[in-house]
Amino acid sequence: MKKTTKIISTMFISSALMGTLAASASAFSDVDNQNDLSIVKELQTAGIIQGISDEKFAPNMSITSAQAVKMVVKTAGLEAYPNLTGKSFSSVPDGAWYADAVNIAAMHGLPVHNETAWNKPITREDFAQLLYSAVQATGDYPVIMMYVNVEDDEEIAEDKRGAVQFLLLTKMTELDKNGEFRPKENLSRMEAAQMTHAAVNFIETHKQGEKPSVGEIITEEQQGDAAVDVIKVNDDVNKVVITKDDLPHPGYGLVVSSIQFIDDMEVVVHYQITQPDPDKMYPQVISKASVETYVPSQYKITVKERTSPRM
Repeated sequence: MKKTTKIISTMFISSALMGTLAASASAFSDVDNQNDLSIVKELQTAGIIQGISDEKFAPNMSITSAQAVKMVVKTAGLEAYPNLTGKSFSSVPDGAWYADAVNIAAMHGLPVHNETAWNKPITREDFAQLLYSAVQATGDYPVIMMYVNVEDDEEIAEDKRGAVQFLLLTKMTELDKNGEFRPKENLSRMEAAQMTHAAVNFIETHKQGEKPSVGEIITEEQQGDAAVDVIKVNDDVNKVVITKDDLPHPGYGLVVSSIQFIDDMEVVVHYQITQPDPDKMYPQVISKASVETYVPSQYKITVKERTSPRM
C-alpha cells in the first residue's frame, strides 16, 4: 500500500486570537530596555500577555503556572477540540480565568496535571517543558541533532532536558553569562515574554506546507493486519478508517473497542473482530470489513487489534 506523507500545518496567531487587547498596547513605564518593550507590546497586541495595570508590566515578577499555561496555549494558537469536552482537573476551580486554557492544554497533551500548583510561580525548567510541548503540538520541526553544553545540566530534571536543549537549539532561550540555565529558579514575566516571542517567530518561520483538503487521505498504511486510512474531516478532526480484508466470510465485522490518548500526543485506536450471528448462514468467501472513528487531527495514530475469540 502506498504511503502518503502526513502534512501538519502550523497554527498561527490569528486575528481572532488578538482579542480585545489588540485595541491598544500600553507603554509600560517599568520596562526600560527598548527591545524588551517591543517584545511586550507585540505580545500584548496579539493577546498573549497583559500588564498588571495599564502602565506596569512587572517584568521581574514571577509568572505563575496558570499564567504560563494560558500564555503558551495562546502562543501556539491551540484550540479546544469540538468532540472533546469536560473539565480537565478537579484542582481547577469552576469558572477560573485559566480553566479554558488548562482544558485546551490537556487536550493537546501538554504537561499539566491535577497536582499543578496553578497560582504558584513556575520554574524555568517547567516552563521550558510546557513551551516545548506547545510548539511541538503545532507541527513536526526538524532540529539539528547536536548538544548544547549547559554548566548546570545535572540540576535539570531528566525528563525536561530534551525540552531545554530544543529551546536552546532553536534560540527560544539562552544560557546566562556563566553558561547556566538555572532550571530550579522561578521564571520572571519578562523571561517568559522573551521565550514566547521567540516561539511565535519560530512557528511562523517554520510553517510547513499547505493544509490537506477536506476529504483528502493524509496517511494510507498497513498497521499489523489492518489497512489504516486517515482522512481529513476539517482542521480539527481526522477520520480513521480501519479495514481488514482476510476475514473467513461476510458474517465477521469490525468495531472500535476503545480509544486511548497518550500524553506524548499519540492516540491508540483499538479495534476488535465481531463474531457472526450463529443463527444465520453466510457464503464461505474471504471477505473484508471496515470501521471508522474520529480523532483530533493533532494526534499521531496507532491502530491495534484487541484479541477476539477464535474464529
